[in-house]
Amino acid sequence: MSHILFNRLTRSLSLTMPQSFIAKGLLLVLLIILGNPTHAQTSVPPVVDQTQESSEDNAVANQLLGEWKTNASESGGQLTLIFAPDNKLFFILPGDEEESSATPSNEEESSMAIGVKYQIRTTTQPMQLDINITADETALTIFELTPEGKLRLELEGVLPGQPRPTEFSNNASLFERISDATTVPETIELIELESQQEPTSSKIPIQYIDIVNRAQQAHFLETGKFAPNLEELGIVSASETEYYRYEIIGVGDGTRSVGVTAEPKEDGLPSYIGAVLTTKDEAGNTTTVSVICESDQPSMTSPAMPTLAMKFETQCAAGSRFAR
Repeated sequence: MSHILFNRLTRSLSLTMPQSFIAKGLLLVLLIILGNPTHAQTSVPPVVDQTQESSEDNAVANQLLGEWKTNASESGGQLTLIFAPDNKLFFILPGDEEESSATPSNEEESSMAIGVKYQIRTTTQPMQLDINITADETALTIFELTPEGKLRLELEGVLPGQPRPTEFSNNASLFERISDATTVPETIELIELESQQEPTSSKIPIQYIDIVNRAQQAHFLETGKFAPNLEELGIVSASETEYYRYEIIGVGDGTRSVGVTAEPKEDGLPSYIGAVLTTKDEAGNTTTVSVICESDQPSMTSPAMPTLAMKFETQCAAGSRFAR
């Protein structure tokens, strides 16, 4: 499988993730969690007849198998779920809105798919879904299959360490089954968290910055300004991972650009800077481009801020290059 995610990071990106997806904390924590340990919420299932539970679980699990997609008109973008055999679940994050509309398949323009393991429990009402982000971290939520054959899934505020919701919120996601596919298209970069218990130190800051940049793009789309800190951005409270410290760098009044730095805690590692810059599209509307740069040599200090060389062409500052 080609590494589309990291190939696309080597050039300017124009990515728009709808604010409604940013609000669903689980979708962002799926990557950030790689370097931010949290205390897992222990799932305590009710005492039920194991034979009955297994039979009902298998029946519902078979109904879930396949590809499910949200309604783009309601969310401003589409999120895709693929339930696969062996309790595998893939989140396909929405990619660039303009590019997606020009192609028949949103998945082909998505930036990444994130694979996790899951378990269901069908003897409760609503039914329960446990999303195993890592071996030690589980996000607990609820779901139902509607009489119309749609999947209602609570993602709002679902994070590891938080209690399972007991009822659906008004913002619960409604998915429609669109195919029997149980595999991720080869055109999409797949990150399986189960296999990344010890991710390389160089991938964590790139993934972290990429997610922060996307959140900044969504924040700008919603408010017309970039968030000056991680707290206001509202996607992650931890500003450190095992090897790196992160900081948002505000520029001016926050309406033209914003940066996020990743500086290593020890010698021998490169430093990084991500930036979201505003520009004008062909119709004269303000849009954003995202870029991530890494230092040419190991450095404890982040590179200088990237800039726009042309309308949609970014360039890294001297001493740095596009992240790989």
